[in-house]
Amino acid sequence: MPPLAFRATVLERRDYGCASEVIFRVGDGFSPLPGQFVHILCGGGGRIIRRPFSVFRHEGGIASVLVREVGGGTAWLRRRRRGDELDILGPLGRGFDLTGGGEHVLLAGGIGVAPLAYLGRRLTERGGKVTLLWGMEKGTEYGSLPESLGEEFDLHIATADGSRGKEGTVLELLSPEMTPGTHLFYACGPRSMLVALTERLSTAGLPSLQVSVEERMACGLGACRGCTVPAVEHPGGYLAACRDGPVFRAEELDWKRMMESI
Repeated sequence: MPPLAFRATVLERRDYGCASEVIFRVGDGFSPLPGQFVHILCGGGGRIIRRPFSVFRHEGGIASVLVREVGGGTAWLRRRRRGDELDILGPLGRGFDLTGGGEHVLLAGGIGVAPLAYLGRRLTERGGKVTLLWGMEKGTEYGSLPESLGEEFDLHIATADGSRGKEGTVLELLSPEMTPGTHLFYACGPRSMLVALTERLSTAGLPSLQVSVEERMACGLGACRGCTVPAVEHPGGYLAACRDGPVFRAEELDWKRMMESI
């Protein structure tokens, strides 16, 4: 379906430590797939470039995004209150393919939990067994959000400082039983995390993995080519994360070149 340009009214903001969930009302025509994103005009300070945010929740006429403050635009969005209006374009991009069966393992790095939580809800609705593995720097980083998501999923946490869950990265949470032969994998996080995951699964396991890449998306429509990622199909070529992704099958991307750009 084509993206919609609309104004949405903020209904609520929930603060979770370093991030906030901004909840807003949407129209009947808004029907995002897990992994798709919205482009929000974050006003103030003369900003004219929209910021991309993965859909975190969507049910009926209500949707939300999870915002971590990294600059002026995200700071503005985190401070929205009930009754404020948002200028939104979306849903945009390609989402996750939900057609595969088996058990589902979702690996999130930091704020990458946003599209995976929405994905997990949809997979659960379809009767799938979902395990959410979430890596973060500190155990207190996301406030009470882990407790909230722990009520929805089989959640396991890894922290870099060892203050909660297992010490290390999210990859430390993968068990020997989680194999490409019996499980489907979905991941969103920093490029270094995705590269390490593909090395862990090996080339033979890439068909079982879908990744949502985190790239700077200025136009959101593939016109500016500022968010390209190296592709396998055309050696030396690229795909636009905003238009061809942000979700890709792992075998579509050139992971050697992905590694070189870290």
